[in-house]
Amino acid sequence: MNMRLTSSFVALLSALLLTGCLDTNIVDEVSMVRAASFDLTEDNQIKLTANFPTFPEDGAENKLEDSLISATGETTKGARIILSKRSQKPIVFGQLRVLLFSEQLAEQGIETYIDAMYRDPSVGNRIFLAIAEGDDASAHLQPGESGELAGVYLPDLIEHNMDLSILPSTNMHQFLFSLYNDGRDPHLPFLRQSEEGSTIWGTALFLGEKLHSKLDHDDSFILKVVKEPIRQATKQFEILNGENANFVVIENINSEAKRRVDKAGDRPKFHFNIKMDGAIDDYDGEENLEEGEIIDEIESSIEEQLANRAEELLIQFRDNGIDPVGIGETFRSTTRNWEPEKWKNEIYPTVEFNVTVQLDIIQSGAVE
Repeated sequence: MNMRLTSSFVALLSALLLTGCLDTNIVDEVSMVRAASFDLTEDNQIKLTANFPTFPEDGAENKLEDSLISATGETTKGARIILSKRSQKPIVFGQLRVLLFSEQLAEQGIETYIDAMYRDPSVGNRIFLAIAEGDDASAHLQPGESGELAGVYLPDLIEHNMDLSILPSTNMHQFLFSLYNDGRDPHLPFLRQSEEGSTIWGTALFLGEKLHSKLDHDDSFILKVVKEPIRQATKQFEILNGENANFVVIENINSEAKRRVDKAGDRPKFHFNIKMDGAIDDYDGEENLEEGEIIDEIESSIEEQLANRAEELLIQFRDNGIDPVGIGETFRSTTRNWEPEKWKNEIYPTVEFNVTVQLDIIQSGAVE
């Protein structure tokens, strides 16, 4: 019994001593970066901008405010060193939630900057990445008129659009996984500045580490439908009725896409079978939605739109040599001897696509 007590005492004492050796940071004694951006300067240097909340002094109004600090350097590490020298408090990136890149910088390649953050053990690998239109991503880190902190608003904005199933899902870990994968290419949210502040415009598509092209909001939805399951989405569709057009809003959209490849012919053919269901939330037409024929017409119109646009996008991706959907991964899973260069240069440019969509409107909501 004495030996057990002695062992327990030694273990407890060791734990206390180790705890006392840990490096701790007091919240109001450090600058906790929540959002940051990378831009290129006119002389081709790297500008790093950090956004962090400022805690009020004693006796001041109890309200956090945004603070910004920027530094330029020849390398990412150099910019971070200069950034630390200009700050009154130690710069800490452990609370970083979103990292932005200017469109100008993304066109030249962003692997170096992401890799530098990924190797920082204090930075989580699930942080959001996004591309900002133009040459000044730091503009999105400026305090907004609403007073909401950019380090809170931006990641919430991105996450909200992904949760609504409008943007295809991604983060830093997924971006790097796609970047180093020879069967698909990465993508990121694309931000635009408006009078109301930062908004999600669509999706930035990459060829390797470089920005290649962009998809708007509607095509981003199509990409997500083809690429991954959708849960509880809401989307407006245009329904053509002769020379007239009506609009219908479908809510609680759930979808799942199954894909397979047929190698029987001279050219591989990829089949996508998309099953989708939802409920009509709003409709501006005069037809009675209690009539089954009207629901059938709405379903057929949306099915045709989605299938046709999905095929057009898949062909567009193929012709441009990019693969955000992961067509290469599907082909590799059915191939014994995978040759990335042969796939990219000889096989992928020849593939064909067939997309079928089955929509089931399970109810027509309160508009009845």
